[in-house]
Amino acid sequence: MTCVPRLFAIALLAAAPVVSADAAFAQARGCPPGLAKKDPPCVPPGQAKKGVTTGEWQTRDRTGDVVAVSDLLFLDDFVRYDLAPLPYGQRYAVVDDRIVVLDAQTYRVLQLIRPFVALAN
Repeated sequence: MTCVPRLFAIALLAAAPVVSADAAFAQARGCPPGLAKKDPPCVPPGQAKKGVTTGEWQTRDRTGDVVAVSDLLFLDDFVRYDLAPLPYGQRYAVVDDRIVVLDAQTYRVLQLIRPFVALAN
């Protein structure tokens, strides 16, 4: 009768790698599929080489950061995205899949607005 507990323990040990593997590849909220498979998940490769963790990358606050022009997409049709007009010298842009308000001269992030959701035509 000692065979049943032993078989139960073997079955639990056999299922453990399956459970932990699923947890390792679980997609974080808003993470592209290609980055979800990376290690650490959801962190761009250049940032991962610098030692940035998933938690640090997803909770970063970019207010005050100066953004390179190559890392942003300007939103000139702000009405389409239900955004209010900005004062002179400020522009809407998409940075890291978030709509932000930038200083038009320095590209410094002045305000985080919301996650960017592309509209179909």
